[in-house]
Amino acid sequence: MKIVGYSYELPDIKRFPKHQVLYTLNHNSYLDTFLLTSLGLPNTRFILSESTFKYVPMVIAAKAFGTFYIPQKKHAERRLRFFKRITSFLKRTNYSIIASAEGVHNHSHGIMPFNKGIFHMALEAKIPIALLYIHIPEEINPFDGKYSKSGKIHLEILKEIDNSDWKLENIWDEIAKVRKVYVDRFNELNNSNIE
Repeated sequence: MKIVGYSYELPDIKRFPKHQVLYTLNHNSYLDTFLLTSLGLPNTRFILSESTFKYVPMVIAAKAFGTFYIPQKKHAERRLRFFKRITSFLKRTNYSIIASAEGVHNHSHGIMPFNKGIFHMALEAKIPIALLYIHIPEEINPFDGKYSKSGKIHLEILKEIDNSDWKLENIWDEIAKVRKVYVDRFNELNNSNIE
């Protein structure tokens, strides 16, 4: 990122949870992956979409540090097996997971709708959810591979959510509350009013 002109501001590593969590984040740029891997969080694995297989150098690097590749929604049976396998992995280890709540989408300046899968996984694995927010000003974001511009990117730890009282039957209500935390922060930093 520094080579192409980006600088970044990260929280001190001591501020990240020492216990097992699901880290989730807003995902509106290809730069997110590079920023997150620069954190160097111990005992943490990433979930990336199989749609990124076309970026061969990134896949080689990601496989080297144990990234899990999630099938796209059109492969529903494989996707379900993936979530069951990763939930089992979380239950028998102390690893944390980083995954985007927004999933695969066209990058744009905003907060996209959230998917259910990772939240259901955290609920089943009985691990809390730590919210990370990535702020990339619109004018420096290389949306969908457009020419990169230099600038400064910020990563924040917003809060940790205790999901121990969540119920599967009202999980969408809980997800909506989580998404609202991101929408509120986005609006605050961008002087906007998205929903």
